[in-house]
Amino acid sequence: MSDKEELGLAEGGRYSVTVEKGEDSEGIFAGYAMLGNESAIVMRLSNGTTRMIPTARIVHIDLVDSAGRRKDEKKPELYYG
Repeated sequence: MSDKEELGLAEGGRYSVTVEKGEDSEGIFAGYAMLGNESAIVMRLSNGTTRMIPTARIVHIDLVDSAGRRKDEKKPELYYG
């Protein structure tokens, strides 16, 4: 990993997500969502299912295949409110 490479989930990248109780989900990261007052990541699984995983339940995330980010693409803005 180069010094200038940014860390974070990239839309279109394939990830394996392990949640509490050791359950695994592998799919393509589609973005973030809100479930009530909790934030979640949205994954598109290979069987066509769209899964929202609350971030508080995530134990770890493994990168399976990166999507890459174009150099002219803007860095996503974070909002804490």
